[in-house]
Amino acid sequence: MTDRRMAHGSAMKVVIWVLVVALIAGGGGFAYLKTRPKPVDPKLKETTAVTVPPQGIAPFDPKQLMAKLNERITTDKFRFAVIGDTKHAPTLPALVKYLEESVHPDFMLTTGDMVKSGGGQPGPGYYEMLTHELGQSMRKYAWWPAIGNHEISGTPVIQNKSEGAVMAQNQQSGTENFKRFYNLDSDYYSFAFRNSVFIALPFFPASSKQKAEAEWLAKGWFESELKKATDSKKHIFVFNHTPFFTVGSKGADDVPNIETGFTKLFKQYGVKAVFSGHDHGYYRTIRKGIPYFISAGGGATIYAGKRIKEALPEDVYYNAPTNSFVNGKPTKFVLHQGTATPEKITDTPDQFMCVVDVDGDTINCFTVTANGEKWDEIQLSK
Repeated sequence: MTDRRMAHGSAMKVVIWVLVVALIAGGGGFAYLKTRPKPVDPKLKETTAVTVPPQGIAPFDPKQLMAKLNERITTDKFRFAVIGDTKHAPTLPALVKYLEESVHPDFMLTTGDMVKSGGGQPGPGYYEMLTHELGQSMRKYAWWPAIGNHEISGTPVIQNKSEGAVMAQNQQSGTENFKRFYNLDSDYYSFAFRNSVFIALPFFPASSKQKAEAEWLAKGWFESELKKATDSKKHIFVFNHTPFFTVGSKGADDVPNIETGFTKLFKQYGVKAVFSGHDHGYYRTIRKGIPYFISAGGGATIYAGKRIKEALPEDVYYNAPTNSFVNGKPTKFVLHQGTATPEKITDTPDQFMCVVDVDGDTINCFTVTANGEKWDEIQLSK
């Protein structure tokens, strides 16, 4: 009897493995099963989107709204806000409500990761969710996006070396979905408004970061944009996903916290501010006269402050203490406002954004939560 059961069990294992292999070979249905997005409508059993944007929805093109903004604003006085790493957070509606009712920006910059997974099979479903979450706001305000790692991700649940080609295809489809959703020609670009120029940078994976950045900079596009803006006497703002300096959880392979080809150009051309996301939390530091911000408080889980020892004494930052995690989740959240002793400790996380006011050559930036609490304020230009 025992031998018969063992034989039966072995046969069942063979059948199961055959089915798994067949499913993967037939299109990866099993591999993507756990990455399917949750329904965007309780009446639906599953998301229905197969295209980006969803069928019947026009792209959320910020250029069209900027044309109207240029007609409305005829002076060099305007306001923009910076938000990142929302990833379908259930608290996102409250942040958007505060944004629209209290902040009143003229347009928006995002620092990436506005979707959980933008490439591969799950991509269209997550962009459908973003349409439901932010669609109305993106029809009122121009939301200018930077591409992040989650926009290009779509990795199957089952991961092994043989899936490299699939993962590469997901990244390619993620980039294409990103461009289609916002009607952009590229995943990096620049735009001008009044006396300022805004430059969105592409995403560089940590695994090949140094080489990929050097190769991209060598093309000369970025420095050309910086030079044109400088020659036109424009204020320059840069936004992207991966920060150049951090006190959070990202490692030195991803965020080196040292001078790079990018930071040298920021200094050379007098960039007014650099806004990034990725390392969930808030960080503001000034390195060689250039203000760097991490505005990654759109609702994704706040990360631990693993690199606080690398902060400057006057830096402002918000994250989770490394000793506050229970079962992998943070239970405390701390705000440091340029002092060794935290000014605020809470049991629940805050959502926040950076807000920039431009008035001719006077530029001020403040950071505010969805509850209206101001954390930080700095003058970027007098």
